[in-house]
Amino acid sequence: MMGLCALCLKEELLVASHLIPAFVYRWLKETGATGFLRGATKVNLRVQDGEKRNLLCMQCEGIFNNYETNFANMIFYPYVNEELSDAGIGTGKIGYFIYADWLLRFVISIHWRLIVTHNTLPDKHTTPKLLTCLNNMREPWRKFLLKETNHTGDCESHIIFLRNLAAGQGTLPSNINDNINFYLLRAVDGTTISSRNKIGLYSKVGPIAFITTIRPNKFVNAADTRIRMKGKIKTGQIIKNQLIARFVFITRPNEAFSKAKYSEKQLKVIDNSYRANPDKAKKSMTIRAAEADLILKYKKGKYSEPKD
Repeated sequence: MMGLCALCLKEELLVASHLIPAFVYRWLKETGATGFLRGATKVNLRVQDGEKRNLLCMQCEGIFNNYETNFANMIFYPYVNEELSDAGIGTGKIGYFIYADWLLRFVISIHWRLIVTHNTLPDKHTTPKLLTCLNNMREPWRKFLLKETNHTGDCESHIIFLRNLAAGQGTLPSNINDNINFYLLRAVDGTTISSRNKIGLYSKVGPIAFITTIRPNKFVNAADTRIRMKGKIKTGQIIKNQLIARFVFITRPNEAFSKAKYSEKQLKVIDNSYRANPDKAKKSMTIRAAEADLILKYKKGKYSEPKD
């Protein structure tokens, strides 16, 4: 269909663009138990692909594809295939990643799409003033993605590498979600992150999450996770900021699964899929994440590395 491309602002033939890159969904299907996808908040809907919108022209889609290819090849696949085991446990094989401007442009491309498509759901803390701050990032980010500028405006972006919590040491809070490892390792997500005087954007592609702070421009305050135009980023991170830690590990997983309840029909569909290919299901990260969640549940908050 013909329309105004949201990035170059030209009247062009628009193509169906993924809001979250397609390679993420391919990986989820390849490493899943059934070969299908289910959203964290729409568990009874089985789909083959992620959400798409007629948003970009072919040329601008190619710009985004370049950022996505670099991220997939330089960070995503090495992290999920080498640094993480099949159970999502860190192996220590990759201590850090070296990156260039494509990483920041990749993260901003996702968060820009969330704003442009109104695909975020502001929570009760999102005042009209904060929402205005959010929407004001459209234009500076658009220019940044087109490489008309080399700055993202008055904001910061961060990357958080996630892994199986059942392999750690210590205790977890009592209000942590029963499906926390499934959320950390398998979920795709995108929403606002806010408090009464703060707002930013949060997205997640499997076991890697991103946060871009908007107002104030700095509220993560973590050098280990900060993305700049180039540098290196550690895979072993310590999240000291309580707002971020609480959102990623407690608030958002609880929100995502608050309405998630399988129907009897879908439970039978899932069971039939497992029985059709039991070897694939047993080895999948889906099952390994579920096993890790059982460990945390039965230990009532205490966790240790799963036994073979």
